Amino acid sequence: MPTNDTLSFTELERRLRAVPDGPAGILNTPPLYRIANMVGGAGLIVALIPLVLVRLIPAAPWMITMVQIGFSVMVVAWLPVYVRQLWTLVASMWRWRQEQAEQLDHDRPEFEAIMTWLCQQPTDALTECQRMVALAHRQLVAKLGLLAGGLDRLGVLPALVAAYLFLRNVGDILDMPTWELLIAAFLILLWLIIVAATLMRIRLQFYEALLSEALTAKAQSGAVAQ
Repeated sequence: MPTNDTLSFTELERRLRAVPDGPAGILNTPPLYRIANMVGGAGLIVALIPLVLVRLIPAAPWMITMVQIGFSVMVVAWLPVYVRQLWTLVASMWRWRQEQAEQLDHDRPEFEAIMTWLCQQPTDALTECQRMVALAHRQLVAKLGLLAGGLDRLGVLPALVAAYLFLRNVGDILDMPTWELLIAAFLILLWLIIVAATLMRIRLQFYEALLSEALTAKAQSGAVAQ
């Protein structure tokens, strides 16, 4: 069974997660806002259910009420989250030089400790882990390309297009064309998948960078010793 000193991705992730956030912690979503995100997502689902049911059964007044309640919950829950993210973005852009310097000063000793641990690992183990990360990254990129093509470069645009399709029919939401409903639902799902895959790519690239740096440091230390 691996110990805390044995190289494994589980142990590497544990050490990375143990690093304090520092000044960048302001970008993290507080627990209350995470709950608001979930409530807003539930409101969106409630609002979408009548749009599907109306294709199967005759429209009824309760469907409109359900859509109105769902969208109201979504807006009320997501509006504070959006305002906070916008404020955080503006504040970070305003002070980016100072915050970047403070974050680097904070991260340097933390990651030096992680690099020291990595450099204590056998070179063969580091190389094998690096190969596994590179392989996993290539597979993830291939899967994302098969699913989304180049849409991952569009950022939040698919979600904005979906929101536009819903808002342009807000006056008579139950009569929203089926093709628009399908496109909007697909774009929202696609955007969520792209976000998750992008976060996974960033983490894999981070793993690979740390392992490459550790291998380089071990090679340099070995050359100096000779």
